[in-house]
Amino acid sequence: MLRDNPTEQKLADYYQAHKDDPEEWGDAEPAPEFVRKRKSRDLNMKITVRFTLAESELIRSEATRLKLPYSEVVRRAVQHLVRPAPLSEDAKSA
Repeated sequence: MLRDNPTEQKLADYYQAHKDDPEEWGDAEPAPEFVRKRKSRDLNMKITVRFTLAESELIRSEATRLKLPYSEVVRRAVQHLVRPAPLSEDAKSA
């Protein structure tokens, strides 16, 4: 429980206080090459996820490679995980 660990509680309080601060999370303003017209999607839910520095760097590197915002790379990875891939023709006949 967070209250049993003062350090964890301080971290939780800090992140809660800064949850809406785009400067804190690295998605403040996308670089011009990342700016695209977004399809009209109802993106009204915000989920906070913590990554290690190494994981964050990998995600950011992939975002740069794909010329996508960091959050879009994370969103696509989660969608890939939670949506089952269609079976290929080979798998259907097995």
